[in-house]
Amino acid sequence: MPRYYFHFSDGKRQFTDSSGVELSGMAAARANANRQVRELKVAMCHPNVQDLSAWSMTVLDAKKIPVFKLGFDTRPPRGRA
Repeated sequence: MPRYYFHFSDGKRQFTDSSGVELSGMAAARANANRQVRELKVAMCHPNVQDLSAWSMTVLDAKKIPVFKLGFDTRPPRGRA
C-alpha cells in the first residue's frame, strides 16, 4: 500500500507529517486530506481565527513528491451555488 504524508501550513509556517499514512491510493489520500482539513477547521473555529485563506494542506507521496494541495478556505466563489 502506498504511503502519503499530510503537511499543512498557515502561510508562514509549515507543520510536517513525518510518519505518513498507508492508504489504498489517491482517492483514499484525498478523502483522508479532506477529513483532516475539516477536523482542523473545526478545531480552529475560534472568533480570532476567521480568515483561513492562507491555510493549506499539501499531500506528498512515498517519494515525498507533492501530489495535490487543498486550501482551508473552501467557500464557493461568489455567484456560484
